[in-house]
Amino acid sequence: MNHSHRIKNFHANFSVITCSSTRTSENDDSGKGIISAIERAGHRVVNYEVINDDVETIRGTVDAFIKSSDAIIITGGTGITKRDVTIEAVRGIAEYEMTGFSTVFSIISFRDIGTSAIMSRSTAFIVKRKPVFCLPGSVSGALLAVESIILEQIDHIHHELQR
Repeated sequence: MNHSHRIKNFHANFSVITCSSTRTSENDDSGKGIISAIERAGHRVVNYEVINDDVETIRGTVDAFIKSSDAIIITGGTGITKRDVTIEAVRGIAEYEMTGFSTVFSIISFRDIGTSAIMSRSTAFIVKRKPVFCLPGSVSGALLAVESIILEQIDHIHHELQR
């Protein structure tokens, strides 16, 4: 792998958003797990909020957090129920989609959960030159994406978006 576009000792500022009509900051195991993984990897969480599954609320929270963040991770709202609107909310404010994220996440999810992986619409977007990752609400799915993809690539993504 070419490491010329990697940033040594890069410490990203992350915002974590949990989209749920049932979770609170007290019982948000996915959000807590994501925050823990980010901090273990030496990065910082500068914003965290549990919000309702609502397009305008999601867009408003992303907009409020984007300036202070190097990346935003949203957990929840990426499935196929009527309440799952995270993808549509972020797509509507994004410059473009990182479609490769979906592909890689599907491949690694399939290894863990088999063909149930087809029900995830998890993806990533670029909003105001920052990556916004839209992950499953499940603890295992969210952590799989964070630990196997996002934390492995955040310095490289940051480098490319600064060009």
